[in-house]
Amino acid sequence: MDEELRKLREQLKAAENRVLEEQRRLLTDRSLTTQGDTTNPAGRVYPRRIAKWHDFAARQEEIWNLLSDPSFTSHPRFPSRHQVDYVHSLMSPISSEQGLRHFERDTVENAVQKLVDAVSENALLQKSLGLYGTVTFESHTNLGPAEETLSEPLGRMTVSGGLSSAGATSAAAEVRKPRRTAKSKGKGNRADQFCIYRTWDGAKIPTMAIEYKAPHKLSQDEVITGLASEIEPKRDVIGQDCEGFVLASKALAAAVVTQLFSYMIGKGIRYGYVCTGQTFIFLNIPDDPATVLYHVCIPNLDVLDDDDNRLHRTAVAQVFAFVLQAIRTTPPPLSWHDAAARLETWAVEYEDVLAKIPASVRKDKHRASPYIPRRWQGFKRSPIRTRAFCRQFSAEPVSDKEDEDGSDFLPSPTPNRSSNRRNDASGSGKRREQGSREPRPGKTGEIIQDRLYCTHQCLLGLAYGGQTDKNCPNASSHGPYHIGPGAFLSLLRAQLSKDRGPDADSAPLYLSGSVGSLFKVRLSSHGYTLVAKGVETANLTFLQHEKKAYDHLRPIQGEHVPVCLGLMSLDLPQYCDGGIYEHFLFLSWAGEPLSRSGGHINQSVAVASISKAFTEIHRLGVLHGDAEARNVLLCDQHPMVVDFERAIIRDRAPLRAVSINAKLGKRKRGAHLKKPKDEFTTEFLAVLQIFRTRIY
Repeated sequence: MDEELRKLREQLKAAENRVLEEQRRLLTDRSLTTQGDTTNPAGRVYPRRIAKWHDFAARQEEIWNLLSDPSFTSHPRFPSRHQVDYVHSLMSPISSEQGLRHFERDTVENAVQKLVDAVSENALLQKSLGLYGTVTFESHTNLGPAEETLSEPLGRMTVSGGLSSAGATSAAAEVRKPRRTAKSKGKGNRADQFCIYRTWDGAKIPTMAIEYKAPHKLSQDEVITGLASEIEPKRDVIGQDCEGFVLASKALAAAVVTQLFSYMIGKGIRYGYVCTGQTFIFLNIPDDPATVLYHVCIPNLDVLDDDDNRLHRTAVAQVFAFVLQAIRTTPPPLSWHDAAARLETWAVEYEDVLAKIPASVRKDKHRASPYIPRRWQGFKRSPIRTRAFCRQFSAEPVSDKEDEDGSDFLPSPTPNRSSNRRNDASGSGKRREQGSREPRPGKTGEIIQDRLYCTHQCLLGLAYGGQTDKNCPNASSHGPYHIGPGAFLSLLRAQLSKDRGPDADSAPLYLSGSVGSLFKVRLSSHGYTLVAKGVETANLTFLQHEKKAYDHLRPIQGEHVPVCLGLMSLDLPQYCDGGIYEHFLFLSWAGEPLSRSGGHINQSVAVASISKAFTEIHRLGVLHGDAEARNVLLCDQHPMVVDFERAIIRDRAPLRAVSINAKLGKRKRGAHLKKPKDEFTTEFLAVLQIFRTRIY
């Protein structure tokens, strides 16, 4: 055990040494660096308050206490010294944000990603942290590529050679390309970097935003001085002259925080940090989005040789714990987005604020605030404390002299968390245990993410009249008879306009494509639980077209395609990844992608079932138009075809059925199979080609 702990401490120390070594290559002389051009100021949403995050250390300590499993420390996760030296030899002095981005990727983000991977591979830590996936650092958060369909995030599976997806070309000619829009107030799309939480069920959830600022544009002294106390931008900065180093620093700090804050609001992300290579400004947006909390860290000053907890203060350790903190935090409720939409905007670009400050003012640092590293008390269960664990835990409080603005450490009992949902660990928002309210009528306290979907048979009865399904997991909530489809939509519309709090019975699934995103929805009063495909107004025609295709496929709904319960324009929007979704198409849950079948489905059975599904779809005069493997899901071992926004509806049925020999590709040697000209046959053969070559 001692040897394992020693290895982990050595890894973190080596990682920090690499960071400190590379920081010496940072250029802070403006004459040697790139200079940005003056830009057209953008209307960014800004916080009413930029306030200190007093329990930042407590939130970080909570994460480290959960990492106390010894197996986490037993395997080296960082590259060898020789590999590090090689990377170091290729690096140049950092003189721009692009160079800083590469520097942070090589010295911090890659190490953090390896540590998160290690946690995700540890069953005990998975459970204690509620971690069901891993993370990647990416320059965008698009949850689905621009030209792909809704199931694309579930894994695109293509076939090299052979027939292409039939109907795709003709469909593209007849159906216009979708428009992806991001209408969130302010500039909510392009932070320098995002941390994406990729869960094992296919979701890609943006959890953290990163903004890089080269140190010649935002110096260490400017950060410390500018954020020495709380800022109210409207009172302290906007429209004010930047006279003197203190006011100039406050203006720069407010501008850079606002820049990242606006991105975070636009994407619905609570966590982010600004990085200069020397300094980190960690941000958290609490339940009130008018406030943003900050904590300034300077690792090369925080890491004190005589501090037992010094390894927690390294750049890698801080970002690692911060990432896990972000993953464990509940996504903001709809009421948070509604409040954010009412925030004011500030026409500001950081480069413009910087350009207005004379160089002489930035160099006049005699009034700069000092940075005083503060020791963090606690961390009694952390695996990387540097002295003997048997030593009595010190509960000595931080003195008032050390912490004039509030303690950097507050005791933080670890709350019980749901095993399969990311929970609220934000440093300021009310914890669910403390701030939960009494369930409204129809609510039992169970969160929407944990509820089971209604069966196809259940929703078929709801949509078109019929008996209730006793096998539906929600049958006890439905009553003895189904309500009518009109009543269902009316009740659900009213609910979606009012049910906007943390326990709302609607939530994004973070499964998106070119046209829309999936949401999970439950009618609280009657327990009907299903999915909604949401689109922004620019793409409404696609949803209307898909609804028309489902209408044509009514005879096979619930058997080969999902049950469709109608289209609705919402009174208030739903939000996901910067999109504002105002139109929902309600569908039964179609299942998981074939790629996650785990080998539990026989290939010949799957091919036969899929061929039958497309035979029935074509018999009803519908050409799918995007017949790829990603658009076939598996529900209780039964394939279901989804995503008909590119479908082509024909008045006539296929010219002829394809023979079983053609289906299976069986023909005598030397026989020549003519290429079919009928579009239904072409699509059918392409589907079979795809699924016959798949490995289940």
